[in-house]
Amino acid sequence: MARKSSQSHEEKGTADAAARKKSAVPAVEKALDVLEILSLSRDGLTMNEIVEETGRSMGELYRVVLYLAERDYLRQDAATGRYALTPRLFELSHRHPPTERLLQEAVPVLERIAAQTEQSCHLAVLNRTQVLILASVASPRPAGYAVRTGAMFPALATSSGLVILAHAPAEAQQRFINRLSGSDRDETRQRLQAIEVAGLDDSPSRIVTGVRNFSAPVFDNRGVVAAITCGFIDQADQKCAPEEVRAVIKENAGLLSAALGQPGQG
Repeated sequence: MARKSSQSHEEKGTADAAARKKSAVPAVEKALDVLEILSLSRDGLTMNEIVEETGRSMGELYRVVLYLAERDYLRQDAATGRYALTPRLFELSHRHPPTERLLQEAVPVLERIAAQTEQSCHLAVLNRTQVLILASVASPRPAGYAVRTGAMFPALATSSGLVILAHAPAEAQQRFINRLSGSDRDETRQRLQAIEVAGLDDSPSRIVTGVRNFSAPVFDNRGVVAAITCGFIDQADQKCAPEEVRAVIKENAGLLSAALGQPGQG
């Protein structure tokens, strides 16, 4: 009887733990669904649009959205009623020690690249299916092209995203490719393979016409963590030819990797 009582007690404890987990997880899932959907919308979404995009009910999301706004993760436009992400998540990511170290080491490298090439450059990291610009240094010339720090772009539309994916573990690549439609999978797989073999990406920008992207991976002791990208534009009295800029990007990405502890570097 004592054994049976002990088993019943253990089973009850397991059931209670499962019930607590079941009741706690949905709230987190709803909040993450809202944050992820809004990360894909540059202009924000109304409450009804958030409900539609997430496939959840108004009753499930209404209090979640209000609470995220109260905690300053979302901000509602008084004129349009649209909710959008605030910089809070970006600020939190900067408090994370690996990100802080990455920025500390990368910014002087970006400044050196801009000075050497007279082109703007930026540091990007992969955030699920998006690329986040962690730091950007503008060209020292009076006119130029630059990407805003904190901006996010679809990974497939950027050289940075493709370069990071090309050097990511095979399982991470496959997870990303599995999210694509069938027609895009083969093309993406071939492009990732070509970038991995070359060690960098050299291709026309898919976002801005007339810009040629040079992008190289950055590694630390864990593997690929970021990409340095230059959006090259040709101007009168250009200081460096495209091939020179390409070499500068690759060299400095290697130097940054060595500073971050990439095995076999330094």
